[in-house]
Amino acid sequence: MGKQNDVLLFIFMVISWAINYPVIKIALRYTDPFTLLFYRVLFSLIFIYIIFRPRLHLKLSRHDIVPLFILSMLNVLIWMELWFVAETSISASLTSIIIYTYPIISTLMAIIFLGEHYNKYIFLGIGTGFAGLLVIFSNSLLVGFRPGIIIALLGAITWASGTIYFMKYHTKKDRETTNFFQFGFALLPALLIAVIARPSVSIFEPSPILVGLILVISIPGTAVAYYAFLHLNKKYGVSTISSFLFIVPALSVVFSIIILNEIPSFYELIGLILVGIGIFFSARGTMNRNNGKPIAQ
Repeated sequence: MGKQNDVLLFIFMVISWAINYPVIKIALRYTDPFTLLFYRVLFSLIFIYIIFRPRLHLKLSRHDIVPLFILSMLNVLIWMELWFVAETSISASLTSIIIYTYPIISTLMAIIFLGEHYNKYIFLGIGTGFAGLLVIFSNSLLVGFRPGIIIALLGAITWASGTIYFMKYHTKKDRETTNFFQFGFALLPALLIAVIARPSVSIFEPSPILVGLILVISIPGTAVAYYAFLHLNKKYGVSTISSFLFIVPALSVVFSIIILNEIPSFYELIGLILVGIGIFFSARGTMNRNNGKPIAQ
């Protein structure tokens, strides 16, 4: 696949991830966040299996089960549930800005828990990213605190924790199989949570509109986008791709304006800019730390 096709693949990936936020906001008009998560996990699992079937290693040793279950809870069940719950009380664009502080948080966690080396670019990225969060939180306190901001930040921290856990225990395993089992192990807990949260409502009767929205989230927004992410990471390195992830919340703001008519505040835009700069410098600092060589996936 040539560079031009890779650019198109990257564009598809960031658009798919960015549009997930307003689409989820719409889906929450038709169901609760717990049922929505169950269907996202179910549909994503099916289409990840279809796309990656030739590469999957479905036989697990007993030593793999517990680590994969923990990874599933962090990388799928808990962080996605926090994301969906956050969108019930704050805008899709603000949720995306806060959630995408995860590359900055994971960089900080890698220094603390993995003993990774750091440099001035990494510290500049971490400081700038957290300054963006401070702007958002300060404005929220002034205009009336919204719990969704804390919930979204907890989602970012959980996602970052899953990233660090993967780096510590799963770097030698292929990403396709790991991703498949992440969703596989999350399926039953997601179903149980959905049933317990809404005992008087049947979760097995989704409306056609809801099914359509979940298909958008699950096929281009999860299965295909993750294929693009895997391909680009393997070819160009984690740091190179991560340095451009600020495009996701930026596009999400644009899509939220177009689709939902959600106009971000001045402080949210300042926060977005600072978080974007933080992501860029954190990732660039990581790449410079490795002498400019991409990290192999």
